[in-house]
Order: sequence, then structure tokens, then C-alpha cells
Amino acid sequence: MQAHTPTSSGSARPGSWWARLLADNAEELLALVFLGIIGFSMAAQVLLRTVFHAPLSWPEELSQFLFVWASAFGAIGAAKRLGLVKLGVVADNLPASLRKIFDVLVLIAILALLAVLGWKGWQLTLRTSFSAATLPITWAWAYAAAPAVSILMALRLVQLQLFNYRFIFIETAFGHKPAVTEVLEADK
Repeated sequence: MQAHTPTSSGSARPGSWWARLLADNAEELLALVFLGIIGFSMAAQVLLRTVFHAPLSWPEELSQFLFVWASAFGAIGAAKRLGLVKLGVVADNLPASLRKIFDVLVLIAILALLAVLGWKGWQLTLRTSFSAATLPITWAWAYAAAPAVSILMALRLVQLQLFNYRFIFIETAFGHKPAVTEVLEADK
């Protein structure tokens, strides 16, 4: 498997590597933005509380909402990098033809679990109507992360394993070779 670099874009238009880099890492970048907002709001809260003795009422609750979503988006990034729990010992000892079948069965099991998580998360989201204490939103927004992450992770896993899509990971922009590239190259 050829590692993606800015110069290996072939006939791609200028800038398309960056556009694909952003599209392939949208979840992780959004998680990074959420973590930045969490850090900024909590730092402001500490500063206002300790220096000015005037704490804000909303940063803790905002951090809880954003942390749920950042964690969900981070889980999608881990799935794209083959960071989910694998039965590597079993898969490594199978012949190539059985390994493909085994990989599809594992994917089906993961997709089934994601379907249950998404469905139950959706039901919880619909049932939740109590408002956050300090923010003008309901807790359903936090619970909505379960169906959203289920759908997005399922799409990314299908994209990776069934369509053999090779993501350009954000690490490549900084000159690092992601570990998933080595795993995918070994599977060839």
C-alpha cells in the first residue's frame, strides 16, 4: 500500500490533497476544536474564580456536553486507524481466504453493536426533555452523540474495510507515518 503524501497525488488538482486531508479527518478536527473550547472555557473559569472571585455558571456544563461529543468523534478516529479491539491472534493464524471472511464477520458484529448503540441512543435522546442547569439546551444534545457516532463510525468502517478506502491521516501532514498504514501494508 502506498503511503499518501502531498507529492503522491498523481493527477489530482492542486489543493485536493488538503481538501481530502480535511475530509478524512473531519471528526478528529472537530474533536480538537471541542477540546480547545473546553480548555479555553475552563481556563477562563479558573481565572475568573481565583483572580476576580466572579465564577461563571456555565463552563462546567458546556465542558460536559463538548467532552461527550469530542470523545465520540475521537472514537471514530480510533476506528479509522484500526484502533478498535481486534482478535488479532485468531486472525493472524488464519489462511488469507478465511481471514477475509473473518474480517467481514467482525465488521458485521461491530456494525450490529453500533446499530444497537445508535437505536438505544436515539430512543434516549427522544425521551430526554430535562434542560441543562445553566445552558439553554436539553441533555438530549449530549445523548444525541450515541446515534451520531454510530452512524458516522459505521460509514467510516464500511468505507475502510469494504471499499478499501485509504484515509490520509492528519499525521501525514506533519511527516509522520500512521501505524495503520503499516497494518494495511502487511495485509496486502
